[in-house]
Amino acid sequence: MTRYLKNSAAFGITGALALATEGALAASDHGGGGTLPQLDIGTFPTQVFWLFVTFIVLYIAMTKIAIPRIEYVLEERHSKLAEDLDKAGKLKADAEEVQANYEKALADARGSAHELVGAAKEEASKANAKAEAEADAAAVKKVKEAEATIEAARTEALSNVKDVVSEVAGEAVQKLIGVKVTKTELNKAVAAAMEAK
Repeated sequence: MTRYLKNSAAFGITGALALATEGALAASDHGGGGTLPQLDIGTFPTQVFWLFVTFIVLYIAMTKIAIPRIEYVLEERHSKLAEDLDKAGKLKADAEEVQANYEKALADARGSAHELVGAAKEEASKANAKAEAEADAAAVKKVKEAEATIEAARTEALSNVKDVVSEVAGEAVQKLIGVKVTKTELNKAVAAAMEAK
C-alpha cells in the first residue's frame, strides 16, 4: 500500500512538471500576453519550487499520518473480520452440537413415549383380563345362586302344587262320589300320579 502511494506520488510530480512545462511553453508561444500569471515563464521557477515544497509536505503528511491511519484501520478491520469469522464458526459448531443434542433428546423422548405406551397397553390388557376373570367368576356365582334359588322355588312350588292338588282332588272325590278321603291317602295318590309323569 505504501509502495503504491509512493509510486503514485512520483507519477504525480512528473505529471505536474509536464503540465507546468507545457503551460509555460504555451504562454511563450502566445507572446507571453500574461492573462494568466501561472503561465508566465518568468514566474515558472518559483511555481515549480512551491509545487515541490507543497508536494513534499503533502507526501510527508500522507506517508506519516494518513497512510498509517488507513493501514491501521484496514488491519483492525481485517482482524475484526477474522475474529468475527472465528466466532461465527464457533457459533455454527455450537449450533450444530445443540441441534444434534436436541435431535438425540427428541429420539430418546419418542422411544420413552413408545415404551410407556406399550407398558400402559400391557398393564391395561392385564387389568382388563383380571376384570374379565372377576366378572366371569361373579357371573358364574350369580348363575349358581340363581339356579339354587330357582330350584328352591320350584321345589316349593311343587310342594305347594301337591298340597293344592290334594285338596282339590279330595273335594272333587267327595262331591263326585260322596266319599271322604283322608289327607294321607290323597298325598300318596298325587305323589304317585306326579311320579308317573
